[in-house]
Amino acid sequence: MGALPYLLVFTTLISSIRAAPRIYEGLLDGAPYTVATPEDWSGGKVFFIVNGWRPADAPHLAELDIEDPLVERLIAADWAVARTAFRENGVDHEAHTLALADLKDWIANELGPLETVVMEGESTAGTLMLRIAEQQPELADGVIALSAYINLEAIESTDYLEANPRMPAILMSNITEIEGPIAYLTSSLDAPVRPALRPVLRPGHVNLNWVERWEALQTLEAWLTVGSLPVVLDGTRSVPQRETGTERVDGELRNRVTATNPFYGNALLGFHPDELEESGFKPGYAFELRVKGQSFSVFYGQSYGDVEEGAWIAFPNADDQILLARNHKSAIETAGISEGDEVAIRPVDAE
Repeated sequence: MGALPYLLVFTTLISSIRAAPRIYEGLLDGAPYTVATPEDWSGGKVFFIVNGWRPADAPHLAELDIEDPLVERLIAADWAVARTAFRENGVDHEAHTLALADLKDWIANELGPLETVVMEGESTAGTLMLRIAEQQPELADGVIALSAYINLEAIESTDYLEANPRMPAILMSNITEIEGPIAYLTSSLDAPVRPALRPVLRPGHVNLNWVERWEALQTLEAWLTVGSLPVVLDGTRSVPQRETGTERVDGELRNRVTATNPFYGNALLGFHPDELEESGFKPGYAFELRVKGQSFSVFYGQSYGDVEEGAWIAFPNADDQILLARNHKSAIETAGISEGDEVAIRPVDAE
């Protein structure tokens, strides 16, 4: 092999290795923030990931997982990704808006000029996104509201919405929570900028995967470019297949905890829903969970609301993992669960 083929191979290998993003962390008026940018980013596009309500005693952190597929895709597409934990947990739309504005200004002043700013918020932060679209459209170029709580009635409430956005806004919601977004859309006929709706045809609350969120952003970018968008588009997408590492031993399935959520006390288990179906796990019935020498009876359902407060629940999430929770309680504290722990599950009728 001559020198040129060796050079081509070397160049291909180097180009396939992405540089690690730059991470910036700090406090702005008491609000923790984290910003991740491409290595040579000096201004351009910024995507804000905005969390919804968190309990007052939850960690006050602006966490940003740079290995999350959506974050990886954003960084690769030359977006900076920003998060703020606000000045405190809870819901305070005015204070949260100020924290977002502070972080936007910090990025522009410290990292580089901003060309496009998109904000995505979930649950109560979805409501916040629509309030920003209605009241402070200068804060962003467009917003994406995930499973937003829609209040079009109680004018005196801080959650009240006029259905009168003045910038592009996409509402994305699971089919079981679609009534509010539909009401917002139908009430917005005379809005300066009529919003768009992307229903996701699966049950749950913010049960959305990274592919759906990425394509919503691409749709919003196209909207910002061409100036129009169909009012309703199906937002349902599948995630790529993955290797799970699940083992089948003596009638049970074994895998690991792949992630934990310190804010809500949930855990993700590495099983694929198809593996459970093939092994006799039936929705609507309980299964046995074994972890760290403990055993729990867990209802296998579709969402948190399938069980009473404090009861164990597991269901497939949009990323084809199994979410483990206790309704309004902490599963990870109850069982002392940590990322990487081994877990085993078996149908209750298995011998």
